[in-house]
Amino acid sequence: MFLKSKEIAYTGVFMAVAVIFIILGGYFEGSTLFLLAAASFLAGVVEKNFSVAAAAVFCIGSTFLGILLAPQKLYCVTFAVFCIYVMAAEFLENRRMSLPSGKRAAGIWAIKGLVYHVLLLLSLFFAGKLFGFEGILKGRWAAALSQYRILFGLVLFACAELFWLVFDRAYLFFQRHYGHYFLWREE
Repeated sequence: MFLKSKEIAYTGVFMAVAVIFIILGGYFEGSTLFLLAAASFLAGVVEKNFSVAAAAVFCIGSTFLGILLAPQKLYCVTFAVFCIYVMAAEFLENRRMSLPSGKRAAGIWAIKGLVYHVLLLLSLFFAGKLFGFEGILKGRWAAALSQYRILFGLVLFACAELFWLVFDRAYLFFQRHYGHYFLWREE
């Protein structure tokens, strides 16, 4: 289960790139989600090349280094959650062929949806415990929206679902079109 030295070196290079993306996300606020997603896609590359354990080491190491070096520490938590989803998605994509053909897509989407929604609920729970939602809901805009709570909740729910679909499709697109550039080649 231990990583070989070449695997460690390969994973370390990707960790450095991921940490650079995390740090850049703190400086280019408009591109934060893009940079954090790109950094997390590297977890899928590591998993595809080596193993889930190597991807977990990548995620933990990159998150730890990001916390030490990044100006926005909470972006590291977002990165870690993205990595967990990417590792689950890659694991499921690798196991796709073991499912009966009629249940492949539906089963994988159901499991990925479950993983996404559990991560989303955990994130909301911990954000509420750490920061409280009262501070967020005291603004002028929140007072104006309080008349439309159900509509506001539906819009937030729709945005969360849309984000999931875009993130998942972006990761699959990345692996399908660019993943072969990152394949490990033994020499």
